[in-house]
Amino acid sequence: MSVFRTIVAAIDFSETSDEALRVACELASSQGSTLHLLHVIPDARQQAWSVEAPGLDFSALQQESVADAERILAARTLPATSPVAHVVRKVVSGLPAAREIDQYAASQGADLIVVGTHGYGPVRRLVLGSVADQVVRMAPCPVLMVPHHALRASSPAWAVPHEKEMTAI
Repeated sequence: MSVFRTIVAAIDFSETSDEALRVACELASSQGSTLHLLHVIPDARQQAWSVEAPGLDFSALQQESVADAERILAARTLPATSPVAHVVRKVVSGLPAAREIDQYAASQGADLIVVGTHGYGPVRRLVLGSVADQVVRMAPCPVLMVPHHALRASSPAWAVPHEKEMTAI
């Protein structure tokens, strides 16, 4: 029996989310899980600047943003080394991104959320917050935070599992 039947991988098209995607694919492949690739875009109608921009068609702007993100997500290739039987690609819009990720995971009955961590440092994290940290606080299921490969090189060996350990999960 699979521990993680449904895995949601939050994808923001960065190198860090590529790392998270690789780990999510390994897990989904080994568990026979359904993998949801989720990308969140801000809703143009919820942006502060939208109040001061009369004459713009925000619905059309939002539709164009969603269509662009869907094209990019559809073109995202999965690692050939970890074939996943069932993949769902989804773009949602809203703010904050962490809330949208958690709501999507809850709506899908996710058993695991996989997110990448950028490692901006404590000051920037304190001022801006971290989407990954916010996801952890509100998540309806366990969250696996995958650090950027540059962070893994500088972390103590005990802090980050090695790839061999990850494949044994």
